[in-house]
Amino acid sequence: MHPAPAAPRPAQAFSTAHVPSAERLRAWEEHNAAALIALKCRTPGGEDFQAREDNLDLGRVHLARVRTTAHVVERSADLIERRPTGSVAIYVSLRGEAQFQQAGRWRVIRPGDVLVCDADGSFVRGFGHGLDELAVRVDRRALPDGVRAGEPLIVRRAERNPYGRAITRLVGRAVGVETPTRPDEQTIVDLASALVGDGTTRPPVVHRALACARVEDRLHDPRLSASEVADAIGISVRQLTRVFADAGTTFPRYVLGRRLELAYALLTGAGAGAARTATVATTCGFSSVAHFSQTFHARFGITAGELRRTAAKRG
Repeated sequence: MHPAPAAPRPAQAFSTAHVPSAERLRAWEEHNAAALIALKCRTPGGEDFQAREDNLDLGRVHLARVRTTAHVVERSADLIERRPTGSVAIYVSLRGEAQFQQAGRWRVIRPGDVLVCDADGSFVRGFGHGLDELAVRVDRRALPDGVRAGEPLIVRRAERNPYGRAITRLVGRAVGVETPTRPDEQTIVDLASALVGDGTTRPPVVHRALACARVEDRLHDPRLSASEVADAIGISVRQLTRVFADAGTTFPRYVLGRRLELAYALLTGAGAGAARTATVATTCGFSSVAHFSQTFHARFGITAGELRRTAAKRG
């Protein structure tokens, strides 16, 4: 029996809504310094500032959904010296055009774009019409040898980029939503490696990242198979088997684990009290309720029904 995973809700949810207007920027700076990246913030013309950030700390990876009104942030050399992160930052723009400046060069980031940069490199970011984005901070020590953030990278229209598309979906399902699903941390690291490496990341890492992302997209389908995933990412089933073996698992075992994690999130999230075990089993791709119940109890040491009732009482 394994210990139950950490609750799938974001570790922190911060809002300036109940902070006095004069103290909001300072409160926002303090929160980001503790939860993500230390930044100096200002608003154009001293306008009122509103912001909300949902954070999830996975250990080597920190995720956030950030929504704010217009403002400018700066990561200065002095701030970097005082509050280094040792990390790479990935920003996925969801709404609002942004400006990014590093080494004297300004670039425009549009909705759907992904920005990859060294979090310990000086930069300025401006959000003239507000901001809605996903942010990912990855410890550089988690990246494979030889994968390092150099010049800032902008991936235009990330939906067309397999790594950008996958990381957007995984992070989007993990933060800032009603029933978040805790992602597999190694998958986020692998996708970040593929983005940061920009073509230099070793094929096994890339294949593992894309395979796991494909699994996440298809967890609800009981017909999900190794052959389908292998075809989708352009490798053989034998190669796929080796990819998961190198990670210390098998394809079926990985899929089962992720389905159980998803079920746990559904049974402890909003509206869990009204969720039926059979419905959760079907939603998570189990063709047999009995098999779901058996494997769920073996994994978490509690039945799905007991967990649902406990979560409903707490809610």
